[in-house]
Amino acid sequence: MKNKFILYIVIVAAAVVTGVALTLIVTSTDPITAISGPKSRPVLHDDALAIELVAEGLDSPTSMSFLGNGSILVLEKNTGQVRIVSSNKILNEPAIQIEVAQGAEQGLLGIATWKEINDTSVFLYLTEKYEDKTRNRIYKYIFDENEMTLVNQTLILDLPGDPGPFHNGGKLSIGPVDGYLYAVIGDVNSGGGMLDNQIPGGPPNDKSVIFRVDKDTGLPAKDNPFYNYSADMENLRRYFAYGIRNSFGMDFEPVTGKLWITENGDKVYDEINIAKPGFNSGWHKVMGPIGRTNMTVENDLMVLNGAKYEDPIFSWYAPVGVTDIEFLNSSELGDKYKDDIFVGDINNGNLYFFEVNQDRTGLILNDPRLLDLVADPVKEEDNSELSSLILGEGFGRITDIETGPDGFLYILTYEDGNIYRITKNTT
Repeated sequence: MKNKFILYIVIVAAAVVTGVALTLIVTSTDPITAISGPKSRPVLHDDALAIELVAEGLDSPTSMSFLGNGSILVLEKNTGQVRIVSSNKILNEPAIQIEVAQGAEQGLLGIATWKEINDTSVFLYLTEKYEDKTRNRIYKYIFDENEMTLVNQTLILDLPGDPGPFHNGGKLSIGPVDGYLYAVIGDVNSGGGMLDNQIPGGPPNDKSVIFRVDKDTGLPAKDNPFYNYSADMENLRRYFAYGIRNSFGMDFEPVTGKLWITENGDKVYDEINIAKPGFNSGWHKVMGPIGRTNMTVENDLMVLNGAKYEDPIFSWYAPVGVTDIEFLNSSELGDKYKDDIFVGDINNGNLYFFEVNQDRTGLILNDPRLLDLVADPVKEEDNSELSSLILGEGFGRITDIETGPDGFLYILTYEDGNIYRITKNTT
């Protein structure tokens, strides 16, 4: 069996609280034998929608991005190949093959594309060995439309990869308004620094952060929240946010342009966050709402000048292995879904749908049990607090969700190596 992107163990535990049995799902990042994914076709819980298989046979795919001609570039985690999907077929020759590290959450991890006047730039986030070290690196390439290859490699960011092999992050995005490159990296299985809220903590070490840099040079944006720091704090100039344990998803909200991210908890609390400039997500001290901990912002978090802690806008108490987040910037699926959020997970293969509130600062949650903004465990005889949020099930571990140039929703699955398209049901 191939190496797995994220290896989780699902433990069902009965906990008696005031005589009521609760069902919990707990994750582990220890290497284990992976559970085989579903083999049947995914199902959607909205008869107005339909699902189609676009491509199959990819090898542990992690991320995808569309080209201007409608083709899709897809990353294979361990082979290091950037595959091309054109007219619902995977081309025989990859756009490029790179030698990558193949640890649990290492490899070819993230991609972003940017259409220039005369060509298309492609950015790749990958883990590779360099001398006796492991590094996470972001490279820029040019897509050669005639040869269907990636050429002219340029190093944009050289980031730590040790000790690893977990929490490398890897998602990339380019700001639709400002044109800067955004990249997220987790704590890379380490701690003890100010960036994961240790006080005083070690100096900024390029872990647990979101970068915001010039996409051609890797230099910091001059309006970054920590741009005025210097000397041994100079690394802060490139950061947009910090205190992030790990993340496999980020996207820009299409109405306000704000960045939203997912974040992966340890034994409790996966999150959805709005990452404003200077956002401190709270890790290593806080996951989930800070009010559910014995921590305070004033006494326990490293709040840099220009930083601000904010609670997640939604949390899963029992981690689901949350992955990508996508705003459907299209009305092709109907007004119900336009500009609202789709989120995937890798533990269960669920596709979640969230409606954003009118001022675009949070979510509309119709289940009164979710008024605390947390999906908690329930009594065995009750419906899950997630039941109103699960739009689709049976996906073979979701790693990426994208809006296609046709306005429909595309889902990438890691376990079975498929791309699905969600469209309107015309039958």
